Amino acid sequence: MSHVPRSVGRAAGGRLLAAVCLFACHSSPPTGAAMPPSAPHPPVTSHPVEGDATPPSTLRQRYGLHGPTAIAPARTALVLVDVQREFLDGQLRLPDSWAAVDRAQQLLAWARGTGVGVVFVRQQAAAAGAPLFAPGSTGAELAAGFDPRPDEIVITKSAAGAFSRTALHQILAERGIELLIIAGMMTHLAVDTTARDATVLGYRAVIAGDATATRSLPGPHGDGIVDHATLQRAALAALADRFADIAATEEIIALPVRR
Repeated sequence: MSHVPRSVGRAAGGRLLAAVCLFACHSSPPTGAAMPPSAPHPPVTSHPVEGDATPPSTLRQRYGLHGPTAIAPARTALVLVDVQREFLDGQLRLPDSWAAVDRAQQLLAWARGTGVGVVFVRQQAAAAGAPLFAPGSTGAELAAGFDPRPDEIVITKSAAGAFSRTALHQILAERGIELLIIAGMMTHLAVDTTARDATVLGYRAVIAGDATATRSLPGPHGDGIVDHATLQRAALAALADRFADIAATEEIIALPVRR
């Protein structure tokens, strides 16, 4: 083995230490010094959005879902939601309630004439002194011309939807009902909740849009008023996206009946 002089070893060690120090000193900037700019990120490519060239479509359309082309009375029920006097001449009078009631009466006559089952859903407050829909109050009464027959279903609820804490799902399932035609009030509340719950429970839902009505509401941030026509249109559009087909009363009545 060759012998390296001690002086040479010390010199080499010093050069190594200096190199390490030089690398370390230049690897991190001094305290307070600005960091060197990092490499720029690649530009984010925006996803295509629906615009004028591509008209908006509903999720139901994208999935290829569509409304019924015929009515099977034994498997269909007309659900009349909260067609009550509170919305006609009570504290919650709706601007279009009378027009909606007229069309709901047409649907009722059609259902009875074709053998489609009929469900009357009515709101009733749990407390006797409630300001709206109190038990036994005029506002809680069904509208004139909507008198249930002995073989028709009557559901009394205290929540928004017809299925909420009621036996409606069990009754419909026992009767083999698959398709629900929904009308009534209010579009953005009880009609909306009933249709959404119906879809989740496995029913097909059709809303008679012109047989529903709603009211104007304060803006969500106290910023003006959402008028009833705007809310009606938005509520039906939201339901049509995924939960129900929207049809006019005359379109429903015109569907062929297959027994």
